[in-house]
Amino acid sequence: MRHTTFALWAGMALAIPAFVMLGLAACAGAIPGIAASATVAPTPLPTSMRPPLIIPDLGLDATQADYGEQAYRLVCSACHGNRGQGLTNEWRAQWPEEDQNCWQSKCHAPNHPPDGFEIPHYAPPVLGPDTLVRFDNALDLHDYIRQSMPWQDPGNLAEDEFWNITAYLVRERGVDPIRQPLDAARAATLRLHAEATPAGETPAQPVPVPASLVVVVVLAGLALGVGLWLLWRWVRRRRA
Repeated sequence: MRHTTFALWAGMALAIPAFVMLGLAACAGAIPGIAASATVAPTPLPTSMRPPLIIPDLGLDATQADYGEQAYRLVCSACHGNRGQGLTNEWRAQWPEEDQNCWQSKCHAPNHPPDGFEIPHYAPPVLGPDTLVRFDNALDLHDYIRQSMPWQDPGNLAEDEFWNITAYLVRERGVDPIRQPLDAARAATLRLHAEATPAGETPAQPVPVPASLVVVVVLAGLALGVGLWLLWRWVRRRRA
């Protein structure tokens, strides 16, 4: 009898959690949004519906970076500068006078026309010292450009145009001449910055010279100078 009672209670102890889990699953399926939230797929990047950039044929010897330079000029230079210097006052001063204040009313301000867009007051430089520091390699740079640029319409370039622009920026940094096409495999190996000190290690520091050694060297030099001066005086007297 004891064994039968124990088996009954044990069976109930295992069955009750199972029924509770089944009930929760059923409720999750009945309540909108609960079951779906567990299987939400990441939002895909927008597919470009714009025709390719109109870039003239640059010849058989043109590289991916050469085409990227033209794409940069057409798409990126307005905000990031003709030399990658950023949206500086000097760069805007080269535009027509009526276009130099990007943020004037009904231009690229919050009240821009319906077919326009608002731009930030700061567009960072992308070439030169201390630029692109957030990206470790060319693949990181490409992926960011692919997801976030152009500013007014992220992702709305052809795939090869994103790679061309990345190749141009890499070439201009002096990382690689980009004579061979840049793809994900190659881009992952192209570091944009000098090797950093590995984690847990500290850069080698020059060994400081003890102050006592400096004093000894100075005194030895003075003693040598005095000795040579006395020797010179002694030689003069003997010759006299």
